[in-house]
Amino acid sequence: MRRGFRGALWGCALALLGPACSGGPVAPPTVREVLGEHAFLTPIDAPSTVAATSGGAEFATEPVACGACHIDHLTEWAPSSHALAVHDAQFFAELAKPGQPRWLCLNCHAPTAVQRAERITLDTPFAAVGSTETLAAAVNRDHEPARLGEGIGCAACHVRRDEDGRGTVVGPRGSGRAPHRVRVDAAALAAVCDRCHAPVPDPLAYRVSPSLPCWFTTREELASGPAAGTSCVDCHMPQTQRPVVPGGPVVTLRRHGWAGGGVPKVAAGYASLEARGWRLGVDVSVATDPVVVTLTNTAGHAVPTGDPERFLQVEARYEHEDGKVLASDVLRIGQTWDFGDGTAAHPARRLADDRLQAGSTHAWTPALTPSAEAARLVVEIVHVRVTEANAAALDATSLDLALAALWPEFPSDLQASYPLRSVVYRAAFSVGPGAEKRSTKRAPDR
Repeated sequence: MRRGFRGALWGCALALLGPACSGGPVAPPTVREVLGEHAFLTPIDAPSTVAATSGGAEFATEPVACGACHIDHLTEWAPSSHALAVHDAQFFAELAKPGQPRWLCLNCHAPTAVQRAERITLDTPFAAVGSTETLAAAVNRDHEPARLGEGIGCAACHVRRDEDGRGTVVGPRGSGRAPHRVRVDAAALAAVCDRCHAPVPDPLAYRVSPSLPCWFTTREELASGPAAGTSCVDCHMPQTQRPVVPGGPVVTLRRHGWAGGGVPKVAAGYASLEARGWRLGVDVSVATDPVVVTLTNTAGHAVPTGDPERFLQVEARYEHEDGKVLASDVLRIGQTWDFGDGTAAHPARRLADDRLQAGSTHAWTPALTPSAEAARLVVEIVHVRVTEANAAALDATSLDLALAALWPEFPSDLQASYPLRSVVYRAAFSVGPGAEKRSTKRAPDR
């Protein structure tokens, strides 16, 4: 479980200031001085409107407005992890911990400037020595409070300022028929993923704080594997043939479903995972006599990637005809972390990394004793996002009034209402001579 990080940022800041600290009052350090110059440290300057192709008209950029024309895009996005990036029970519970820098976490979960009450730049100072999350930020006069809940919406990737300061849509193609401005820049769109999913060049060396390991190494994993040179969108936004808007010509577009690793943010999300492009990033081969489970990484990056708390739990078990488990063994595939303690200045550190790296194969021989009573061998893979112990700790965290106002419907029982894990693979085999696979299940379920 990740801990708060009281005093961490200011410990870094004072170290930077050095001898000046003993010479009387000094100006608070800025975001740049404490944390460096990285895109994720500031919100995205995406205007709340985009300009029409002619005249002074403006088009709103919230998802429901974009979806009035781009219907399929909105339908795919709505149940995605991006759409629920703020209304995510685990994320809210993490924000509620003492000392969490909400401004920094929201830079990825609600990334556009209009979603934020304060205007934050790299030159924004921290408010006072001893503060870990408060910035002396200016009031954002362009703030639109209702837009915080859209999470990572259309504007986060597709809206930027033109040279005249008005908004334009950044797209992968341009037909000249859109009623709003369009700037064609497919490369810029593909690079947006890196802002949050590959935020710094050397993730394991960079420290936001001693006990806040928000380090993603997905870009490095991709660059060093057999899929080097490909983009995140190549897999996570599968191509499809359809019109950009109803009635338009059929063209090659990308889906906007972002199904992720198969553990949706809400239980209702299971119904659309496969339609939104989910696939298991591991090929599974099972030999039954003796039992050997061979796992081959078919994803471009490590499996699992991203959040260091995630892991795969692979179980092999012999079952009686009535379902009774006669013998079982479990393999854990993931990272192991000591998440540290900011109060005690105990830094987080990665203890082990047993993930399947890109292109690698792992043959596992489970410790199973054959039994004459066994009717079948079952192999199951569970993708675990949050353990029950961590979920219980999150449940014990109370929301303050500010967070409660942002999400009045916050679930009171995280373990009951929030998918903590998904079964992403299950296969059953008869045992004995000539054993054959009896059933296979690959679609995620709880």
